[in-house]
Amino acid sequence: MGYFNIKRPIFIVPSEKCSEKFEKIDKFMILLEKSGVYRIINYVKYKDKKCKGRNGYNPYNLFAAIIYCFAKFNATLRNIEDKFIFDLRTIYIMEGNIPDHSTIGNFINTYIVPYQFEIFTCINKEIIKELGLDISDTYIDGTKIEANANKYKFVWKPTKFHNKLDIKIKELLNKIGYEHTDEPIKSCDYNQILKSYVTTNNIDINNIPSGRGKRLTQEQRNYKVGYKYLVKLVEYEEKERICGENRNSYFKTDHDATAMVLKEDYYSKLSHDFHAGYNIQVMVSSLLILMYGVFQDRSDINTLIPMNDLYFKYYKKYPINECDDAGYGNYKNYKYIKEHNIKNYIKFQNWEGESTGKNPQLFYTFDDGVMCLNTNIGEIVSFDYYHRKKYKDGVLYKFKGCNNCGYSYKCKAKLKKENRDTDYRYYEIIPEYELLKEEVRNNLLSPKGIEIRINRSIQVEGTFGQIKNNMNYDRIRRRGLKKVSSEIMLMCLGVNIRRYIASLDEIKFKSNCWNTPPNLKKEMFPSVKQKRKKCKVKKRNC
Repeated sequence: MGYFNIKRPIFIVPSEKCSEKFEKIDKFMILLEKSGVYRIINYVKYKDKKCKGRNGYNPYNLFAAIIYCFAKFNATLRNIEDKFIFDLRTIYIMEGNIPDHSTIGNFINTYIVPYQFEIFTCINKEIIKELGLDISDTYIDGTKIEANANKYKFVWKPTKFHNKLDIKIKELLNKIGYEHTDEPIKSCDYNQILKSYVTTNNIDINNIPSGRGKRLTQEQRNYKVGYKYLVKLVEYEEKERICGENRNSYFKTDHDATAMVLKEDYYSKLSHDFHAGYNIQVMVSSLLILMYGVFQDRSDINTLIPMNDLYFKYYKKYPINECDDAGYGNYKNYKYIKEHNIKNYIKFQNWEGESTGKNPQLFYTFDDGVMCLNTNIGEIVSFDYYHRKKYKDGVLYKFKGCNNCGYSYKCKAKLKKENRDTDYRYYEIIPEYELLKEEVRNNLLSPKGIEIRINRSIQVEGTFGQIKNNMNYDRIRRRGLKKVSSEIMLMCLGVNIRRYIASLDEIKFKSNCWNTPPNLKKEMFPSVKQKRKKCKVKKRNC
């Protein structure tokens, strides 16, 4: 090995267990050598070399030791420093050198944070190559982890107050005789108007009287009110800039964290209040975390496309099969999956209702139109005041003959009371979306769909159980989106290295947790029963 090798011998009391552990560490170092991660370390090492003092710690061994600590221990900076002193495995990797926690933190910020995705993927590719893993089936899931921020210091996006302030500013501008447009007024433009007003009316802003019994001119009063509005306008614009377009809150101690309701509070182990958090997404295949992502969204619906884009950027291909839970199933995501030729096993949002029979499929889409459960073909009608368009590509259908239909008790169960007794029903659908859902439905009910669903619940849910419970990682330690992302990368890489080292004992890496039996048949949803009508004769059914 040219880079990740142990050059200086360390005197350690010999034992069989130590020799076995050191053999695994040597294989781990060979894995890092083959992955080519040293090229990234060399680039950072020689990019801005201005220091003329003593040589620092070996960056290759320090990188390997940090990765190993994230795989085996609760890897805080102080904990890693302690392991360099007391743990024989990390002493063996570091050749007896003991960097302090500040050196470790600076190394992570300099070498790992800017190149986190490159480091993560090049090591993953070598693990996949060495173990011969099949990564054709991929699974995405997310969890929310509490951020390192004061939980009582969150700020809401002041959109409502900004709109009210904009109305007041425009009323003031009308009063002092300045023109304006219908668009919201920006603070820079409003500041120029106030300066022009001060110059025009010769107002000495440094000597405006204040206090009780002081008389002000009308121009001075207008300026004081306008200046108060300007201060508030600057404050609202700053808060909206920090929030951005896609979220409605941030925290004062970590601007990138978002107010979320977590499943479990880090402090009280309850989940009844807003806390600073990040949405952590992982893509798993063959028990290996292929890609990760840190998002500020409170839901998972908008994270599927960025995760697949990241996967394509660093692996130069899209997944073959993808299975996710119902939190990712919407029209936009289905179109994306279809456009990139990924076989779709993503559950739609009514999957649970259809699989249990509580909320069955009521309408079936085919090439010629839409049919209800009673085999009535829907008639396309135009939208009006009472039936407004909900979806961009939506089409409104009218179904007749509901009074004599035995399925109306299911079909009209969620309608308003005044619409339940009518002999017709209006229903808006997106035909293309319904065809995509039908394709997903067939995929999920097939034997391959049953296998991939069971593996999803084992692999991706088990990965979060590994991180949170086995590795005791329940709260983020760094602040800022980039540093939090690098911390999550180290945790995910630690999980992969942990499983790789465990596979050295078992010789064979367990890539698939559940295989389809040869006699497994296609699954069927429970059928919807018609409601029988009661005759007028007592104790007799028709």
